[in-house]
Amino acid sequence: MTIADRDAASRNPPASAPPVPRRALLLLVLLIGVVGAGVYLLLRPHLQFTNALAAPVRVAINDAAPRTVAPGGTVRLPVARGRTLVVQWELVRPLSANDTPMGEAMRGSTVLRDPSGTVRATAASRTADGAYFAPLVTNASNRLLRVTVNAGLQGAVDCGCAVRSGAQRVFIGYYRLYQNSTVSAWTRGVGTATFRDLGPQVTRGDGTVGLRFEDKDLRPGG
Repeated sequence: MTIADRDAASRNPPASAPPVPRRALLLLVLLIGVVGAGVYLLLRPHLQFTNALAAPVRVAINDAAPRTVAPGGTVRLPVARGRTLVVQWELVRPLSANDTPMGEAMRGSTVLRDPSGTVRATAASRTADGAYFAPLVTNASNRLLRVTVNAGLQGAVDCGCAVRSGAQRVFIGYYRLYQNSTVSAWTRGVGTATFRDLGPQVTRGDGTVGLRFEDKDLRPGG
């Protein structure tokens, strides 16, 4: 380059790059923040809770407010890293016509220490304090039926309900399940019909068993 060239270059310096608009910088910062938050959420531990029962349950993690999970439903909940989780669930019992809870109280809990990735917990018909079952009552008789579960056994429970004629697979709550569990339906002045030794017949994962009562089944002292 000659002196004249250098003089011309000094008089006409190369153009500098245009400044990046502030709006573009702000969008870039926001994008980085969103990506970082997404990565954090992906890496954060999660609880996958499944309700394997035929009724809703309320589930709570540590001191958080309970959340209702529908029958057969699954929810995925973020949890804190490095903390012991106490997962507690409780059955939402059905109500009779006079708003009295039917069946027996049913609950369970799981303790998860230092969770990572996806951890799982389930509400099932077999809990730490025993097994439960849910009779689904079909009334094929012409009469209103009252129902008693585990009739004749210690801890018999009247459902406190009346199943109308023509009703099908009515859910009346969960009850203790034994090998010799029974379900009796009766009408005053007519008779009683009883399903016996139901333990081996309850094979579904949700603990339900369908029971059908007809007029011919109702017998005095049955």
